[in-house]
Amino acid sequence: MSMPSKGPFVIRTWKQTDLTYVAESVQREGWGHTRRDIERCWNLEPNGSFIAESEKKPAGHIFSALFGEIGWIGLLIVNPEKRGMGAGAALMEAAINYLGKNGARTIKLEAAEKAAPLYRRLGFVDAFDSLRFRGMPRRNEKQLRRIETASMMHETDISEIAEFDAQYFGANRLSVLKSLHSDFPQYCFAAKKNQRINGYIMARKTLDALWIGPWICTESQIAEFLFGALFESMRKESRYLRLGFPALNTDARKLVEKLGLQLVGKSIHMIRGDRKKQGDLTCIYGIGGPEKG
Repeated sequence: MSMPSKGPFVIRTWKQTDLTYVAESVQREGWGHTRRDIERCWNLEPNGSFIAESEKKPAGHIFSALFGEIGWIGLLIVNPEKRGMGAGAALMEAAINYLGKNGARTIKLEAAEKAAPLYRRLGFVDAFDSLRFRGMPRRNEKQLRRIETASMMHETDISEIAEFDAQYFGANRLSVLKSLHSDFPQYCFAAKKNQRINGYIMARKTLDALWIGPWICTESQIAEFLFGALFESMRKESRYLRLGFPALNTDARKLVEKLGLQLVGKSIHMIRGDRKKQGDLTCIYGIGGPEKG
Protein backbone atom coordinates (compact mmCIF):
# COMPACT_ATOMS: atom_id res chain seq x y z
CA MET A 1 0.00 0.00 0.00
CA SER A 2 1.47 3.35 -1.10
CA MET A 3 0.78 6.68 0.59
CA PRO A 4 0.97 10.27 -0.66
CA SER A 5 4.48 11.35 -1.62
CA LYS A 6 6.51 13.14 1.04
CA GLY A 7 8.88 15.42 -0.88
CA PRO A 8 11.11 13.22 -3.06
CA PHE A 9 9.91 10.05 -1.30
CA VAL A 10 6.99 7.67 -1.65
CA ILE A 11 6.04 5.88 1.58
CA ARG A 12 4.59 2.37 1.38
CA THR A 13 4.25 -0.68 3.63
CA TRP A 14 6.89 -3.43 3.65
CA LYS A 15 6.56 -6.41 1.38
CA GLN A 16 8.14 -9.76 2.11
CA THR A 17 10.63 -9.02 -0.65
CA ASP A 18 11.84 -6.00 1.39
CA LEU A 19 13.15 -8.17 4.25
CA THR A 20 16.56 -8.65 2.64
CA TYR A 21 16.95 -4.88 2.10
CA VAL A 22 15.99 -4.13 5.71
CA ALA A 23 18.26 -6.85 7.11
CA GLU A 24 21.23 -5.60 5.09
CA SER A 25 20.52 -2.01 6.15
CA VAL A 26 20.39 -2.93 9.84
CA GLN A 27 23.56 -5.02 9.56
CA ARG A 28 25.35 -2.10 7.87
CA GLU A 29 24.60 0.00 10.95
CA GLY A 30 26.07 -2.71 13.20
CA TRP A 31 22.93 -3.25 15.26
CA GLY A 32 23.41 -7.02 15.37
CA HIS A 33 19.94 -8.08 14.20
CA THR A 34 19.60 -11.22 12.14
CA ARG A 35 17.28 -11.57 9.17
CA ARG A 36 15.03 -13.66 11.43
CA ASP A 37 14.81 -10.70 13.85
CA ILE A 38 13.59 -8.51 11.00
CA GLU A 39 11.13 -11.16 9.84
CA ARG A 40 9.81 -11.51 13.39
CA CYS A 41 9.12 -7.77 13.53
CA TRP A 42 7.38 -7.76 10.16
CA ASN A 43 5.21 -10.73 11.10
CA LEU A 44 4.23 -8.93 14.30
CA GLU A 45 2.88 -5.82 12.53
CA PRO A 46 3.11 -5.93 8.70
CA ASN A 47 0.80 -2.95 8.23
CA GLY A 48 2.88 -0.83 10.62
CA SER A 49 6.18 -1.33 8.77
CA PHE A 50 7.06 1.26 6.11
CA ILE A 51 9.55 1.78 3.30
CA ALA A 52 10.56 5.14 1.84
CA GLU A 53 11.20 4.92 -1.90
CA SER A 54 13.12 7.30 -4.11
CA GLU A 55 13.06 6.73 -7.86
CA LYS A 56 11.31 3.41 -7.15
CA LYS A 57 14.21 2.16 -5.00
CA PRO A 58 14.18 1.67 -1.20
CA ALA A 59 15.76 4.62 0.58
CA GLY A 60 14.84 3.92 4.20
CA HIS A 61 12.61 1.92 6.53
CA ILE A 62 10.81 1.93 9.87
CA PHE A 63 8.91 -0.57 12.03
CA SER A 64 6.04 0.09 14.42
CA ALA A 65 3.94 -2.21 16.59
CA LEU A 66 0.82 -1.79 18.65
CA PHE A 67 0.35 -3.36 22.09
CA GLY A 68 -3.13 -2.36 23.26
CA GLU A 69 -2.94 1.42 23.72
CA ILE A 70 0.87 1.49 23.58
CA GLY A 71 2.65 1.90 20.28
CA TRP A 72 6.35 1.28 19.73
CA ILE A 73 8.59 2.54 16.92
CA GLY A 74 11.99 1.16 15.90
CA LEU A 75 14.31 0.17 13.06
CA LEU A 76 14.37 3.68 11.57
CA ILE A 77 17.27 3.82 9.11
CA VAL A 78 17.72 5.95 5.99
CA ASN A 79 20.30 5.07 3.34
CA PRO A 80 23.43 7.19 3.95
CA GLU A 81 23.21 8.94 0.56
CA LYS A 82 19.54 9.90 1.19
CA ARG A 83 19.94 11.43 4.64
CA GLY A 84 19.04 15.05 5.30
CA MET A 85 16.29 15.01 2.65
CA GLY A 86 13.26 14.34 4.87
CA ALA A 87 12.92 10.55 4.58
CA GLY A 88 13.29 9.98 8.31
CA ALA A 89 10.58 12.49 9.20
CA ALA A 90 8.26 11.07 6.51
CA LEU A 91 8.72 7.53 7.83
CA MET A 92 8.13 8.68 11.41
CA GLU A 93 4.93 10.46 10.41
CA ALA A 94 3.67 7.31 8.67
CA ALA A 95 4.34 5.20 11.78
CA ILE A 96 2.83 7.77 14.16
CA ASN A 97 -0.30 8.07 12.01
CA TYR A 98 -0.67 4.29 11.76
CA LEU A 99 -0.40 3.80 15.52
CA GLY A 100 -2.72 6.71 16.29
CA LYS A 101 -5.41 5.52 13.89
CA ASN A 102 -5.29 2.07 15.46
CA GLY A 103 -5.79 3.18 19.05
CA ALA A 104 -2.37 4.09 20.48
CA ARG A 105 -2.60 6.68 23.25
CA THR A 106 1.10 6.41 24.03
CA ILE A 107 3.97 5.95 21.57
CA LYS A 108 7.46 4.99 22.75
CA LEU A 109 10.89 4.53 21.23
CA GLU A 110 14.57 4.22 22.13
CA ALA A 111 16.60 7.03 20.57
CA ALA A 112 20.27 7.37 19.84
CA GLU A 113 21.35 10.81 21.08
CA LYS A 114 22.01 12.08 17.54
CA ALA A 115 18.46 11.15 16.44
CA ALA A 116 16.67 12.64 19.47
CA PRO A 117 16.21 16.16 17.93
CA LEU A 118 14.07 14.69 15.12
CA TYR A 119 11.87 12.86 17.60
CA ARG A 120 11.50 15.96 19.79
CA ARG A 121 10.32 17.96 16.79
CA LEU A 122 7.64 15.30 16.27
CA GLY A 123 6.32 15.65 19.82
CA PHE A 124 8.37 13.07 21.75
CA VAL A 125 9.78 13.98 25.16
CA ASP A 126 12.70 12.45 27.06
CA ALA A 127 11.59 10.02 29.78
CA PHE A 128 14.77 8.34 31.05
CA ASP A 129 18.11 6.90 29.95
CA SER A 130 18.26 3.28 28.84
CA LEU A 131 21.65 1.66 29.53
CA ARG A 132 23.43 -0.85 27.26
CA PHE A 133 25.72 -3.56 28.64
CA ARG A 134 27.89 -6.15 26.92
CA GLY A 135 30.41 -8.77 27.99
CA MET A 136 31.32 -12.35 28.71
CA PRO A 137 29.72 -13.32 32.03
CA ARG A 138 31.63 -14.73 34.96
CA ARG A 139 30.83 -18.23 36.11
CA ASN A 140 29.42 -18.23 39.62
CA GLU A 141 29.12 -21.75 41.05
CA LYS A 142 27.12 -20.63 44.07
CA GLN A 143 24.62 -18.94 41.77
CA LEU A 144 24.41 -21.97 39.50
CA ARG A 145 23.58 -24.26 42.43
CA ARG A 146 20.40 -22.23 42.95
CA ILE A 147 18.94 -22.68 39.48
CA GLU A 148 16.33 -25.09 40.83
CA THR A 149 14.31 -21.94 41.67
CA ALA A 150 13.91 -21.36 37.92
CA SER A 151 12.45 -23.77 35.42
CA MET A 152 12.37 -24.06 31.66
CA MET A 153 9.51 -22.02 30.23
CA HIS A 154 6.77 -24.04 28.52
CA GLU A 155 4.32 -22.92 25.88
CA THR A 156 1.47 -23.37 28.37
CA ASP A 157 3.14 -20.79 30.67
CA ILE A 158 3.22 -17.95 28.17
CA SER A 159 -0.30 -16.58 28.68
CA GLU A 160 0.33 -16.26 32.43
CA ILE A 161 3.76 -14.75 31.76
CA ALA A 162 2.20 -12.20 29.38
CA GLU A 163 -0.22 -11.12 32.11
CA PHE A 164 2.66 -10.81 34.58
CA ASP A 165 4.74 -8.91 32.00
CA ALA A 166 1.91 -6.44 31.28
CA GLN A 167 2.16 -5.05 34.83
CA TYR A 168 5.67 -3.81 34.06
CA PHE A 169 5.71 -3.21 30.29
CA GLY A 170 2.33 -1.44 30.48
CA ALA A 171 0.41 -3.60 27.97
CA ASN A 172 -0.05 -7.24 27.01
CA ARG A 173 2.51 -8.36 24.40
CA LEU A 174 1.63 -12.03 24.18
CA SER A 175 2.48 -12.18 20.46
CA VAL A 176 6.09 -11.06 21.08
CA LEU A 177 6.64 -13.55 23.89
CA LYS A 178 5.16 -16.40 21.87
CA SER A 179 7.40 -15.63 18.90
CA LEU A 180 10.58 -15.44 20.98
CA HIS A 181 9.76 -18.66 22.83
CA SER A 182 9.01 -20.44 19.56
CA ASP A 183 12.41 -19.49 18.13
CA PHE A 184 14.56 -19.93 21.25
CA PRO A 185 12.84 -22.15 23.87
CA GLN A 186 16.25 -23.22 25.22
CA TYR A 187 16.86 -19.63 26.42
CA CYS A 188 13.52 -19.07 28.15
CA PHE A 189 13.02 -19.59 31.91
CA ALA A 190 10.40 -18.68 34.50
CA ALA A 191 10.30 -18.48 38.29
CA LYS A 192 7.27 -19.01 40.51
CA LYS A 193 6.35 -18.35 44.13
CA ASN A 194 3.20 -19.94 45.56
CA GLN A 195 2.40 -21.21 42.05
CA ARG A 196 2.43 -17.68 40.62
CA ILE A 197 4.96 -16.19 38.19
CA ASN A 198 7.32 -13.74 39.88
CA GLY A 199 9.95 -13.48 37.16
CA TYR A 200 11.04 -14.65 33.74
CA ILE A 201 13.95 -14.30 31.33
CA MET A 202 14.21 -14.77 27.55
CA ALA A 203 17.10 -14.43 25.12
CA ARG A 204 17.75 -14.64 21.39
CA LYS A 205 20.79 -15.07 19.19
CA THR A 206 21.97 -12.01 17.30
CA LEU A 207 24.80 -11.82 14.78
CA ASP A 208 27.46 -11.16 17.41
CA ALA A 209 26.01 -12.09 20.80
CA LEU A 210 23.07 -13.36 22.81
CA TRP A 211 20.60 -10.55 23.52
CA ILE A 212 18.95 -10.96 26.92
CA GLY A 213 15.39 -9.68 27.19
CA PRO A 214 12.65 -9.36 28.03
CA TRP A 215 13.84 -10.05 31.59
CA ILE A 216 11.42 -9.00 34.30
CA CYS A 217 11.49 -9.95 37.99
CA THR A 218 9.95 -8.76 41.23
CA GLU A 219 13.24 -9.18 43.13
CA SER A 220 16.93 -8.90 42.31
CA GLN A 221 17.60 -12.35 43.78
CA ILE A 222 15.04 -13.92 41.45
CA ALA A 223 16.67 -12.10 38.52
CA GLU A 224 20.04 -13.58 39.49
CA PHE A 225 18.65 -17.12 39.75
CA LEU A 226 17.02 -16.78 36.33
CA PHE A 227 20.26 -15.53 34.84
CA GLY A 228 21.98 -18.57 36.34
CA ALA A 229 19.52 -20.86 34.58
CA LEU A 230 20.13 -19.07 31.28
CA PHE A 231 23.89 -19.19 31.75
CA GLU A 232 23.78 -22.91 32.48
CA SER A 233 21.77 -23.50 29.29
CA MET A 234 24.52 -21.89 27.19
CA ARG A 235 27.56 -23.30 28.98
CA LYS A 236 28.72 -25.11 25.82
CA GLU A 237 28.53 -21.87 23.87
CA SER A 238 31.10 -19.07 23.99
CA ARG A 239 28.96 -16.02 23.38
CA TYR A 240 29.08 -12.44 24.44
CA LEU A 241 25.90 -11.20 26.09
CA ARG A 242 24.12 -7.95 25.35
CA LEU A 243 21.19 -6.28 27.07
CA GLY A 244 19.57 -2.96 27.84
CA PHE A 245 17.43 -1.76 30.72
CA PRO A 246 16.13 1.48 32.30
CA ALA A 247 18.79 3.37 34.23
CA LEU A 248 16.11 3.79 36.92
CA ASN A 249 16.58 0.11 37.84
CA THR A 250 19.70 0.47 39.98
CA ASP A 251 19.43 -3.16 41.14
CA ALA A 252 19.77 -4.30 37.53
CA ARG A 253 22.99 -2.32 37.09
CA LYS A 254 24.48 -3.78 40.28
CA LEU A 255 23.57 -7.28 39.15
CA VAL A 256 24.93 -7.13 35.60
CA GLU A 257 28.17 -5.52 36.79
CA LYS A 258 28.49 -8.29 39.38
CA LEU A 259 28.03 -10.80 36.57
CA GLY A 260 30.90 -9.25 34.62
CA LEU A 261 29.15 -7.16 31.95
CA GLN A 262 30.35 -3.65 31.10
CA LEU A 263 28.49 -0.47 30.25
CA VAL A 264 29.02 0.27 26.54
CA GLY A 265 26.50 3.04 25.86
CA LYS A 266 23.02 4.36 26.37
CA SER A 267 19.96 5.56 24.51
CA ILE A 268 17.11 7.87 25.46
CA HIS A 269 13.69 6.38 26.15
CA MET A 270 11.21 8.83 24.64
CA ILE A 271 7.42 9.08 24.86
CA ARG A 272 4.71 10.81 22.86
CA GLY A 273 1.17 11.12 24.22
CA ASP A 274 -0.16 9.78 27.53
CA ARG A 275 2.81 9.35 29.90
CA LYS A 276 0.79 7.52 32.55
CA LYS A 277 1.11 4.19 30.73
CA GLN A 278 4.62 3.64 31.98
CA GLY A 279 4.55 0.36 33.89
CA ASP A 280 6.88 -0.42 36.81
CA LEU A 281 10.40 0.19 35.51
CA THR A 282 12.23 -0.99 38.63
CA CYS A 283 11.42 -4.61 37.81
CA ILE A 284 12.72 -4.48 34.21
CA TYR A 285 16.17 -6.09 34.05
CA GLY A 286 16.24 -6.39 30.26
CA ILE A 287 14.11 -4.98 27.44
CA GLY A 288 13.12 -7.14 24.50
CA GLY A 289 15.06 -4.88 22.16
CA PRO A 290 15.35 -1.19 21.23
CA GLU A 291 13.13 -1.88 18.21
CA LYS A 292 10.10 -3.12 20.17
CA GLY A 293 10.59 -2.51 23.88
